[in-house]
Amino acid sequence: MVFLPAHHRAACVRLSDIALTLLAILAIGALVPACGGNRDSISSKSNAAARQPAQEVREASPPARPAQRDCTVTFEGDSILHGGYAADQRFDEPPAAMLKRLRPAYTVIDNSESGSTATRRAPAFSTAPLTTHFVVLQHGINDAMSGQPYEPALRRMVAHVQAEGRTPVITGLSRQTHTATGRDAADAVARKVAAETGALFADWGAVSFKPAEMADVLHPAPAYSERLVARIVTMLDKAAPECRG
Repeated sequence: MVFLPAHHRAACVRLSDIALTLLAILAIGALVPACGGNRDSISSKSNAAARQPAQEVREASPPARPAQRDCTVTFEGDSILHGGYAADQRFDEPPAAMLKRLRPAYTVIDNSESGSTATRRAPAFSTAPLTTHFVVLQHGINDAMSGQPYEPALRRMVAHVQAEGRTPVITGLSRQTHTATGRDAADAVARKVAAETGALFADWGAVSFKPAEMADVLHPAPAYSERLVARIVTMLDKAAPECRG
């Protein structure tokens, strides 16, 4: 056995430590390229994976759905919208049925009533829930002839329709061979209220007729009535063209 002096042994230990350190450095250097290559590969795969879901989402997205049709209308009015005439008679095909024939897509709720006035109808109407897209408001002739305050009642009804998110259609007043008392003033009120509130206005006063097309002195006969309904249909077609078919 050979014994080295203490200072020689210390030098050998230092040389051994240096040798081990060099070996460690060389080993780490050999590993770095491999690790770097793996990082590049993992990064590429990660980027591809990140891109892939977006592509799949785009491919899987369903096409936009067309807007849902709402082809519904409520009739609120008097005997003229009801299809009534002398002695409580009524057309075999009243205006609600005429509209359904002209535009089969529509569901029509007919709340019209002979003798009705806006003044009398407004209180109950203004608290009733509405379920249709359009609400036709046809009053005025009875209000005018009986001296009732047509304008505030009509405005109240329009306000309720709009508050319910529905679309009001004011008809204006039909004509007679001999103009009924207050007819023209009430028709002007209907036109003004429609213009000021944004309600649709179906100008019944502009619809042509002949004296022979009257059922009596006040009420239209079927041929004239159908032209009045057609004027409502014109407004509905403009506001909801998807319901024409």
